[in-house]
Amino acid sequence: MNKILVTGHLGWIGKNLTKLLDEHGISWIGADKQQEPDILKGFVPFMKKAESCDVIVHLAATARIPQSWKNPDEYRENNVTLTDRITQLCTDHNKYLVFASSSCIYGDGNGPLNPYAWTKLAGEQVIEMYGRSKNLNYTIARIFTNYGDNDASGLVIGKWLNAHKSGNPIIVRGTGQQTRDFINVQDTAQALLAITQQKPHQKIIDIGTGINNKLIDIADVFGGNIVFEPELTGYADNTKANLIATQQAINWEPKIEIISWLRSQLNK
Repeated sequence: MNKILVTGHLGWIGKNLTKLLDEHGISWIGADKQQEPDILKGFVPFMKKAESCDVIVHLAATARIPQSWKNPDEYRENNVTLTDRITQLCTDHNKYLVFASSSCIYGDGNGPLNPYAWTKLAGEQVIEMYGRSKNLNYTIARIFTNYGDNDASGLVIGKWLNAHKSGNPIIVRGTGQQTRDFINVQDTAQALLAITQQKPHQKIIDIGTGINNKLIDIADVFGGNIVFEPELTGYADNTKANLIATQQAINWEPKIEIISWLRSQLNK
């Protein structure tokens, strides 16, 4: 295998994936705006990075739901336009594309509920279009809610752990009866590695556990001191990955269970 190009390699999932690539002795290069602010916007510099690679893992994105309501233009540029550019490059130069999409594209079963989710779905549709018309080979990985070590993502489990360590209350938005499919970031990285190695043809797959937990049940693991606040706009009530297509496409399964992992963290 030639090198893998990872966009957004300095992000949380990117760091876990590149660590795994290093452990497997797989060569990779990164493209991240934290390191090179214009690398993802400049086609020529990006193409030079991609020349020696046969796989591009596109993780770079502007994420989080609440901010997408405030800055939709930024989300369109960074998530839709950038994905379109990278997809064109992969098509024109015969690169295998792995696109990190999101479970939020499902909403509550009828599609996106917020601008961030819409940009992820639009990115998927661009990729599918190039696949239909120009035979681009790709996998779209719809990643469910991550948690894990060194979480700086702003996602709920990381927030709750930080609050608990600081002696602050656990803030639960809404009733707490909402459910989420939580997947450890290490399992997510393993799934992405499996895709790069096995290269399924034009697949859309869920990356989750297939198990969903009530938020209040997760919050209770922290031992009380829970404060309820109103739910924010644009969040689904329930999420749960369907792993049938996933496990038909790649040889992978999640290993880490969230309650056990949380208790291990709280007992440190």
